[in-house]
Amino acid sequence: MAAKRPAAPADRPFGNPVVEPSEEALELALGDAIGRFDIIRGLAVDFDSDWAFYRGSGWMLKIHDAKKALLYLIPLRGSFRLSMAIREAERDDLAADAGLAALRPTLESARKVPEGYAVAFDVDAAGDFGPIRSFVEKLIRARERA
Repeated sequence: MAAKRPAAPADRPFGNPVVEPSEEALELALGDAIGRFDIIRGLAVDFDSDWAFYRGSGWMLKIHDAKKALLYLIPLRGSFRLSMAIREAERDDLAADAGLAALRPTLESARKVPEGYAVAFDVDAAGDFGPIRSFVEKLIRARERA
């Protein structure tokens, strides 16, 4: 008997593969974090975005260009995860940026994956969002120059 692949984790509000998240459902699931989700989408307005379902993860908003995914926005209950693979040079530049000092431990401990380094930040409606917003802005500028 083949092993059954796990369903989306309980903290993922969108685990049904046939029902793509609507804006209304997204607002209900993210709660007050929807404003920060919208800020990230707004920063990446020049990139394509598509909802994609991944068994074991649920629905994610993939923001990408023709070359590479910029990032994934993963809805959680009351928050979301910002996840991406960044190139080694991007990681080095962003980790050295004094304005991103609060994110340095995450960048320096990022796991090496085939696409680069896996980086993720959980975002809710509380806490200092400035460094994460700045990180996304700087990553976008780096990709535009590449």
